[in-house]
Formats: sequence, C-alpha cells, structure tokens
Amino acid sequence: MARGKSLKIFMMDGDVAGRWICTLAGRITKAYRIPRALYKKCSYINELKRPAVYLLFGDEDDSGRPVVYIGETEDAYTRLKDHEDKKDYWSEAIVFVSQDDHFNKAHVKYLEGRLYDIAIQVDRYTVMNTQKPTSAAIAIDEQAEMEDFIDNITVLTFGMGHKVFEPLIKKDMGSDDLSKKQVFYIKTKNGSVNAKMIRTVEGYVVLKGSKIRESDTKSTPSWAKKKRKQLISEGTIKNGVFLRNELFSSSSGASDVVTGNSTSGKKMWKTETGITLGEIIEQEEQN
Repeated sequence: MARGKSLKIFMMDGDVAGRWICTLAGRITKAYRIPRALYKKCSYINELKRPAVYLLFGDEDDSGRPVVYIGETEDAYTRLKDHEDKKDYWSEAIVFVSQDDHFNKAHVKYLEGRLYDIAIQVDRYTVMNTQKPTSAAIAIDEQAEMEDFIDNITVLTFGMGHKVFEPLIKKDMGSDDLSKKQVFYIKTKNGSVNAKMIRTVEGYVVLKGSKIRESDTKSTPSWAKKKRKQLISEGTIKNGVFLRNELFSSSSGASDVVTGNSTSGKKMWKTETGITLGEIIEQEEQN
C-alpha cells in the first residue's frame, strides 16, 4: 500500500502567482518554481548557481498540447537568462536542486536523459527539445540514488500543477492487468467503430488503437467536431484510429468523439459481457 507524502510549498513573494519553493518531507530534493517574468529576482539564490535539472513550461502549441523543455545545467540562473534571450515559448521554469549540493554534472545529465524519456513515453506534453539528450554513464549505486530523485521530481512537478511525468494509465492498471469490468467498449456491427475505454481517477481514457467513426454526422455536437479536428491535427487520431491514449473528463464526451454523435456515455460504453457503464456505476454506489 502506498504511503502518504507531505508536500511543503513556500511562496517566496507571498503571492500564489509568484515564485515557490517546494520540498517533500524527509527528502533532499528541492524545487524552485519561477515565473519567467520574475527570474531576475533569483540572482541572489546560491542554490540556483549549482548543477540542476530544469523544466521550461509554455502555453499550448498549434496542436493544442502544452509544451515542455527539459534541460540540465551547472548554473541554473545563468541558463534561465540564456533561455530568456533565446526561447520565446516558455512562461514558467521549475528548477530541481539537491539541498546538500550533492548533484554533479554526470548526475544532472543522467536526470535530464531519464526525465526526457519519461515525458516522451507519457506523451501528455509536446517536448520541445530538438534532439534526445545524451544521458551520462554513472555507477549502479548512483543510478539507484538518481532514480529516487526522479520519483521525488515526479511528485513535486505534479504538486506544482504539471502532469508531464504522470502516466494516463498507472502501472497497476496496465493492459495485462485490466479486468473485464474495467474495460468498456463501443462497437458497431459494420466495424466502423471499435473503441476501448477505461476509467481512472482523472476521468475516462480512450485507449490507443481505438477505431472511431471518421466522418461527422448531423448530430455531432459542435464541441465534438472541434475536438475531433484537434485530435487529428495533433496526431492523436490518424486514419480514424487513436495513436495514443486520450483522457476525457466525461464518458459522454468520449463516446461523442468516438461515434460522431450526441450520446449518453453511461449507455454507450459497455463491458465485454454487455453491462453498461451506468449499470456498473449504480452497482458501485450500492456497495
């Protein structure tokens, strides 16, 4: 069973929109959240002049996805100054340091490479790095230590509002472990629609490989038309097939996009044995 964690946030400017320092109780990983407009106010912070790994976050790109850049540096403040001059898209930085000044160049290179790989695999954000970082070779005991830092970085990043390292489907809900009750389907007799969906704590995830009705219908809601176009534009849907898992906030939103109609998700989504999502929810509420 997972243990609870205590996240401490210090608002350096006394303003929720300002600079933050975030730490986890009992951990030496420290995160600085720095709005772009305020980075110059950090020139006095010695911890930001040490080796660090950092993230630059920006608004949605043309495809509608948020963006992130993942980097490493031996002097975070100087690197942010450089990015201020050369990168237009970012509005917020998160810099991760070791409170005991433990990081060296090899450590942050390793962290950069691993975080890049995780962000690519999770696939929630458009990663703006122009090339894959070259990860450093470090001793096996140091790798284990850095993996602990990665766990902490993942929690801290999520705690500051970014899910760049948070999988849509947890490891304990992998495809091999999903029971029939957890997977819901929409299928048509002619095969034009063949979609799978699972529920998570965030909402409803249409699974990679799901086939949708390619053309809109007269009853396709306007928002669903827009969403379908967006998913095609960003490359999530190609030739009527989901190429990645996609999160929806409601079951009906998911079924509307899949079928190209105005639908009731609780009625449309069914288990392999034909039990509707609505019936499953009703059973759960009675237990």
